[in-house]
Amino acid sequence: MKTILTILTIPVLVLCSCATNNVREPEYRDIRNIRLITLGPLESTAGVDLVFYNPNDFGVQVSTARGDIYVDNNYFGKFELDEKVSVKKRSEFILPATVKVDMIGAVKNQRDLYKKKEALVKIEGMATIKKAGFSKDIPIKFEQMEDIGKFRTLVSTKEQ
Repeated sequence: MKTILTILTIPVLVLCSCATNNVREPEYRDIRNIRLITLGPLESTAGVDLVFYNPNDFGVQVSTARGDIYVDNNYFGKFELDEKVSVKKRSEFILPATVKVDMIGAVKNQRDLYKKKEALVKIEGMATIKKAGFSKDIPIKFEQMEDIGKFRTLVSTKEQ
């Protein structure tokens, strides 16, 4: 009985020691490599690379991530992680994601996109990270002004 109690106590102590206030959220850096994969009348698919920086002294694996994207508080689409990503300690990492763009909303707001140079991009969702066999769901919340030129090719109905 004592050995079972000891075996169960060790993982609890490890998990409790990981739950310190020294753990910092990843820092958003950039959106890169936006590319159109499929074009449809109601929904299009795009690929994006979301660049982050891990300020922590430990690495993790991001196994899933999904959420919603808003541009100037208008729904733009849903994103989902394409593949598992290993994140090293104190380094930049790229999350390759697929975005399902709501074409009705995007075309409706297209005129506003062409008038602006920057727009407020907001990302909300959840990610699952894994470390040493344990997993944890963490919220993804990001809001920043971005160069809107990156997104214009996804919603353009004109020939370029």
